[in-house]
Amino acid sequence: MLFTTLVSFGQQNFVAIDTLSSECSNALGQEYQKKFESINKSISFKKAAEKNLIKEIYSEIQEDFLEKIKQKNFICNNDLEHYLKGLMDEVLTKNNINPQDYKILLSKDSEINAYNTGDGTIVINYGLFLTVENEDELVFVISHEIGHQFLSHVRNDIEAYVKLSRSESIIAKTKEIQRQKYGKATKANDLLKSIRYESYEKRRRKEIEADSIGIVFYGRTLRNPKAAINILEKFDSSDIERDSLTVADYKFIFEKNGFTVKQKYFNEEKSLFSKYDKLKGIDIDSLKSHPDCTTRIKLIEKKLEAKFSETYSNPTVFSEIKRNSTYQNLYNLYSSKKYGISLYESLKLYKKQTDDPVLQKIIHLNLLKIYESRINYTINRYVPAHDNLYNTASLNRFVSYLNNIKISDFETIINNFKS
Repeated sequence: MLFTTLVSFGQQNFVAIDTLSSECSNALGQEYQKKFESINKSISFKKAAEKNLIKEIYSEIQEDFLEKIKQKNFICNNDLEHYLKGLMDEVLTKNNINPQDYKILLSKDSEINAYNTGDGTIVINYGLFLTVENEDELVFVISHEIGHQFLSHVRNDIEAYVKLSRSESIIAKTKEIQRQKYGKATKANDLLKSIRYESYEKRRRKEIEADSIGIVFYGRTLRNPKAAINILEKFDSSDIERDSLTVADYKFIFEKNGFTVKQKYFNEEKSLFSKYDKLKGIDIDSLKSHPDCTTRIKLIEKKLEAKFSETYSNPTVFSEIKRNSTYQNLYNLYSSKKYGISLYESLKLYKKQTDDPVLQKIIHLNLLKIYESRINYTINRYVPAHDNLYNTASLNRFVSYLNNIKISDFETIINNFKS
């Protein structure tokens, strides 16, 4: 609501999409409550133990999804919903698939991703708009997620997990670990690692399967096939941070009105478990949101075997969403109470655009919230923790800075950004 006032900068105006509508989230919650009840009634499995475990898994997944709706994780906007539904229906109708069996939602999540829930729902993360450069790339992502649903990947994964967890070999290995007098943690970690690699291989295979059928679905829209390769190339590097905040950046941004950035603000608190933080032996590609894109690109190129056009679909509605995506994403993070990440991403932009009023405003609002959390000792709810495996050095430096500066320093910084 703090962003509903029109903010002008340069030749562009920005008004944030209201993501906090209770009326919309209540209606969506009721819709999915009924849908989940219908799904649960249809669950059938021969063995009682396996059937109960499947019900338990579905229940946890459904409760998590309903909680996301309750927390207003999904953006309610008639224009955006109509636009995305139109793109999804284009793919479905061109492939003789009933659009009534599918629904598309837009999440506030900033991760560059999309996913299929297994019940006909396709979720597009708003962060995807930060990466896609044209509508064709977006339509391929939707086609890929339709492919996951068409191939029943989510349901098959759940059933495979249930069979694995109830298999004699896993039960025997678990009991063996429980009987160990020494080295339980090592053996348990080895078992977990083997299961993790197995699930990664399955996940990798399913992504290739969804690509294969997705490119068929996408091809029938007669859109530019090169878009499929382009977006996978972007996904391949999406886990790499493209910008950072150095100590020099902090000095440039914050040193005003007598405030001095000191080296001690960046001292990291050493974890008791720091020697385990790197988890040596884990294939880094297995941790990616989009596994093995290089192989997937080669397979699609081989499948297409076509000369590619350099013309892509870029209608006005897509261009408008794309133009506002950076600022809307910062607002989404703020409205999701991810004040730390919202501030971090804002500062990386601000160091290059210090006269941007939108960035100044979101930085000020995030600083106020983080300052409040420091006073109330709740900062860990809103700012990421140190993590040497998943965080970049830049993000860990940012976390140290917010935790180490004095409260009086915080007040000075906030006043410097107040306008």
